[in-house]
Order: sequence, then structure tokens, then C-alpha cells
Amino acid sequence: MMKKIPVKDHRNLYRDAGSSGIVNTDTEGYKAYVANRDKLLTDKQRIDQLESTVEEIKCDLTDIKCLLTKLLDK
Repeated sequence: MMKKIPVKDHRNLYRDAGSSGIVNTDTEGYKAYVANRDKLLTDKQRIDQLESTVEEIKCDLTDIKCLLTKLLDK
């Protein structure tokens, strides 16, 4: 088992005596980070879907405009 040495002025950080690495034990902060990351990914997917839909609508409007122009030219 690794020996954890508390890092001064950081209650959730510990130094691993064996590797000298810093270990963060703030599980609530990590859970909040993961929840925020998942929300951002979901928001990005939603934005990408909306952008795709807007592009489809723009193409449809261009097609409608072309058809109307052809009808008016007859």
C-alpha cells in the first residue's frame, strides 16, 4: 500500500511517497467534472444536430427557390 503524505494547503491532494506523484482524492469534484463533461458533450451533439438540420433546410429552400423561378419563367 502506498504511503500518502498530505500536500500543504490542499486538503484533497496527497503525495505518493513511493513515486512522488500527486494523488487527488476529491471524489465529489471528480464526479462534478464528469457530469459537466457529459453535459458539454451532450450539448455539442445537440448543436451538431441542429447545424445539420439547418443545412438541410437551407438546401430545401434553395431547391424551392429554383422551382419557383422555373415556374415564373414559363
